[in-house]
Formats: sequence, structure tokens, C-alpha cells
Amino acid sequence: MAKQITIIDAIKNRRLFGALPRFKALDSWAAWLVVLKAIFGLAMTADEFVVFNRHTGRTSPPLGGSKQNFLIVGRRGGKSFISALIGVFIACFFSFVEYLTTGERGVVLILAIDKAQAKVVFNYCKGIIEAIPPLRRMVTAWRADEVELSNDITMAVKTSDYRSVRGVTIVCCICDEVAFWDSQGVNPDTAVFSALRPAMATIPIAKLVCISTGYAQVGVSTTCPCRHDKRLSR
Repeated sequence: MAKQITIIDAIKNRRLFGALPRFKALDSWAAWLVVLKAIFGLAMTADEFVVFNRHTGRTSPPLGGSKQNFLIVGRRGGKSFISALIGVFIACFFSFVEYLTTGERGVVLILAIDKAQAKVVFNYCKGIIEAIPPLRRMVTAWRADEVELSNDITMAVKTSDYRSVRGVTIVCCICDEVAFWDSQGVNPDTAVFSALRPAMATIPIAKLVCISTGYAQVGVSTTCPCRHDKRLSR
């Protein structure tokens, strides 16, 4: 069986993510590489573990990666690009065939605060895929906010609306700027997260990644149990 390529492998490979101009030099990406290693359960160097411990308080990285991830990152920290990168990696490099029934498509869903931000993230996704020939060849259809891939995965970037979550099988959900989502009204963040749970229930390796700038102490980003649990996930 071929070795599963990791997201770090892809970033360092000049034929994959390493072909992107942003990854021409990796010095400025050191902290993000630690984050990605924690999310995907990859080995860290001693220096990387120091960074991990400083920011999480954990005495060891999550074994096998973390299923639920909440990241608070400052402005202009590259959050939306990383959201797109993680989404493209899971959509293109993971196999979910054993969890999908005949005719069923898995969805890598990125949820943004509004249509303008969703467009920004989708453009990142499209730019990454189109810049890398092996990924570009996987595309079977482009739509306004979706891309269908040949591996029975659809990648979609939508606004944070609980209605966009229902009726699909979600293999990964990435919540962009989740701290700014509405916590009240007819479409509160709690309703979105309540709809996510059953949509991801049949995929045991599904990941939830929430990335945001810090904001008010309200909403899901501050009340979710795993946000305060040093173990992050089981």
C-alpha cells in the first residue's frame, strides 16, 4: 500500500503545495506547520513541541491528530488561506470511499461569515487547485461556490447558514472567522453547529476546524466544550 502523503509532505513537494508562491520559503510558516502537525497527528521536532506546548498547555500532541480544532489567530495571520489549504488537502488527498454508499458524495465544507468572505476563501481554493496539475486533473466540474472532484468529493464554500449543512454527508467542516458568526437571530451559530453533528456522524475520521480572530466572549467559539479541554478531542 502506498504511503499516505501528509500535508507537510505536500507543502514541501514542489510539484504539490510547494509549487505555490506562498511556500517558496517556509521560515515564516513555522507556527502554522506546528498547527498542521497537531491537527493531522504528525511528529514534531523538539522546537516545534515547545511552540505547541506554549500555545495549548498540553503536555503531548493529540495522538493520531485532532478531530475538533479551535484556533484563535491574529488579523492578517493567513487564516483564510490555511482554511482553503486544509480543505483542498482533505478533499484531494484523503479517501472516504469506505464510508460512502453508492451514489453518495462526501462534502468538504468551508463556512464563512458572509458571501464576500466566502468568495475570498473559494478563490483561494480554486487558485490552489488550478496551480497544481495533479489536482487540476481531478476536477470534473466547477460551480459558483463548489468544485466536484473525481474521487466522489465535492468541495463547497458557503455562508454560515444551518440550511447549507442539512442533507449532505460532511467529511470535513472548516469554520472561517467563527467568532464573528451571529450568536442570536434566526440563524445562530449554535444552530449551525447542531446541524453539523448529524451531517458528520457517519464519517469517523471527519474533522472540524474552526479558525478565527478573537472577538467577544459570546457564541460557539467560547462555549464549545473542546474549546476549553486541553485534550481538544478524543
